[in-house]
Amino acid sequence: MLTLTFEIMVDSNYHVGAGYGKGFGLDSAILRESDGTPVLRGSALSGLLRDGAYRLLNLPPLKKYSATESTDEILKRLFGSPKQAKRWRIASAHPSMKFSADTKVVQRVRIDPRMRRAEPGKLFSQEEGVAGQAFVFTINCPNSGKAELDDAAILIAAARFVRQFGRSRNRGLGECSIHLLDAIGIDESQPPTDWEKWFLDRFNRVWLQGNPTKIVEAAIKSDIQAIDVPTGTGVCIRMIVRLDEPLLIAQRAESGNQFDTRPLIPGSALLGALAGMAAERCKLADQSDYRDFVALFLRGGIAFPMLYPAYYGSSNIYPAIPAPLDLMTCSVVPFEVNEEGHGLFHAEKDKKCPAPECCNRLEPLDGFLLLKNLEPFTLRPQRSSELHIRIDEKTRRAAKGDLYGYSTLSSGQYFVGEMLCADEKTWQRLQEMTGIAEKKPLTLRLGKARWRGYGQVTVWLERYGNKPQTWIQLPLNERIKDLTQPFTLTLLTDTIIANPWGQQAIGFSEDWIEPILGFKPGELEIKDAYARIRIVDSFNSTLGLPRGRDTALMAGSSACICLKNPPPDGWAERMEKLELEGIGVRRNEGFGRIAFNHPVYEQRQSLSESAIRIGDEMRLDSVLSHDMFMQEWDEELRKLLPQGRCHDGRFQALARWLHTHSEMAPQKWIDQLTSIGEYEMAFGQPDKALITAIGEKEYGKRNKDNFFIKDKKGDVEAICKALEWLKDQDKRQWRGGIERLAGWIATLARDKQNGGM
Repeated sequence: MLTLTFEIMVDSNYHVGAGYGKGFGLDSAILRESDGTPVLRGSALSGLLRDGAYRLLNLPPLKKYSATESTDEILKRLFGSPKQAKRWRIASAHPSMKFSADTKVVQRVRIDPRMRRAEPGKLFSQEEGVAGQAFVFTINCPNSGKAELDDAAILIAAARFVRQFGRSRNRGLGECSIHLLDAIGIDESQPPTDWEKWFLDRFNRVWLQGNPTKIVEAAIKSDIQAIDVPTGTGVCIRMIVRLDEPLLIAQRAESGNQFDTRPLIPGSALLGALAGMAAERCKLADQSDYRDFVALFLRGGIAFPMLYPAYYGSSNIYPAIPAPLDLMTCSVVPFEVNEEGHGLFHAEKDKKCPAPECCNRLEPLDGFLLLKNLEPFTLRPQRSSELHIRIDEKTRRAAKGDLYGYSTLSSGQYFVGEMLCADEKTWQRLQEMTGIAEKKPLTLRLGKARWRGYGQVTVWLERYGNKPQTWIQLPLNERIKDLTQPFTLTLLTDTIIANPWGQQAIGFSEDWIEPILGFKPGELEIKDAYARIRIVDSFNSTLGLPRGRDTALMAGSSACICLKNPPPDGWAERMEKLELEGIGVRRNEGFGRIAFNHPVYEQRQSLSESAIRIGDEMRLDSVLSHDMFMQEWDEELRKLLPQGRCHDGRFQALARWLHTHSEMAPQKWIDQLTSIGEYEMAFGQPDKALITAIGEKEYGKRNKDNFFIKDKKGDVEAICKALEWLKDQDKRQWRGGIERLAGWIATLARDKQNGGM
């Protein structure tokens, strides 16, 4: 792989908008990541480089290519088109250093050209990034042959041709220069010290004086015979995904210019990403490779999972499932996230809210339900919204009517699921064809705009063995102890059920449940059912046409089933197999996963082993993980400083001291709180500098015992333990962590009778 690293030096203020403001104080905010870091999205950088290449190719020395290869064809090869996928992946640019004050707010007004006075109502404010910052981004290509190096040469020349970016770039904003810092993946016996000069010399030699190398694609053989799908013992691989960039898995849009993401990562996206890796690696020119490719990805050799969001805390992630539709909450005071509301109820037992003086209707729970042995907790993945415009190449202004909105999953989140391989040989063959490996970070690109600053994820694969499934946690014999009692069937993912005539189920009925569960007609009864449906649309990128439309029962749909007769022998083994392999069609894309008597109904206290430890390789980079750090810090504070600690108004003085001097390192705070009497400015002790200045006689004697040493020594030790945890974290999080600690202590010390805060 060829990787080029660039640096953008910003020489004047700039404005790259996100398409929205911040209330009355700011009409146009700059684009930021979820943690507040300014960012130049890869889509904008792609447009800048395309504009630079377009203007470069129209200069007289490069006009010679108009006779053999048009400028448009070169641009399509470099930057892609609706009919041709781009070969170069342009990542988003992030600051090389994080500044405390990286922007300022500027007020502007529109002047009437005739009156030369400010027009009424045309005063606005915008946020501008300050000059002097540097942004770093990378451009990748999967190959590094002569043709790719020639294309890289013109890309670097186009980057050096760019002088402005962002809004009002023709009116003084966004002055910049782009330089190549490094190049990786080039086979050179003596790598040059200046890669930029090396590529510009190649640009002069190849593009100006010679001709670039043509790219030749390998042919794919299509004469394939029937393939037998492996039928050995299945291999379960747990898949953990971390979002390194915003992710857009677009669902069916209401309009053509608004793209809203799904709250999960569908199995079809994973299938396509790994299939693309296999096709790129093997070229599929060999007959055996092509046969294995079809067996793995198209004939059910591998079942790719739907990946659901996971809650991150204390270096662990906790899986979640779509909330079952028969778990209800009050429509007026609902259960949301960790807000209890009027409670959580089972639809079979309660028809109206049982809270006193309420009696309002119940409605299904929204979002994902966390699998943790605590009180019920719902989880909603964090989203962000961005707007994009298309720039006309000739006028270099926004094209009229070409405004696009993206609603994406924010970076820094985790998703988890399980991939099922037909047997050990299938898993080994998948690793050979794609280059993936167990317990080794893997970089994939998923979703829309994945070559323009969106969709980069890091994947961790580990063998799950014979443990209960990640989304279920408990073995079947602990969930169903008496098969003569009613049990629930819950759909963990969307499920497509089709009969022999092609008709697809739109609800639970005995005619399709009985044959799937292995019963004869009339042997079971559906007592109660809750179901929703959705239309499953998909698209064939090769043909440029939509694929067939399916109707799926949505995840969370559930049914209460009772057996009229004793179950047949071996039926428990059949239930375990159905939970593992799923039901319905398109199971290789993640559809059809089910569970019987899921623990979230009545066995939540048994979910004590649901935590999944995250290794150092999968932990978030500190620049992108401020929100996650605060979540983990809050959990530590709940354990070390619970209710009852620091319950005295005098701790508010300590809280104010912490907040005022939050720039101090945690170890310095520990020294002051533990070495009382020895440290120069120990809290609660006489100020030695003051005694020296005014004299011991003037200062007088202080016989009163130190309250923090005598009465609340245990609370001070708990604060020191919290600071011990904080000092092992990233230094850039220390100040915010100490400020959070100060607020936490102030809340615990609040006492109305003693005049608390």
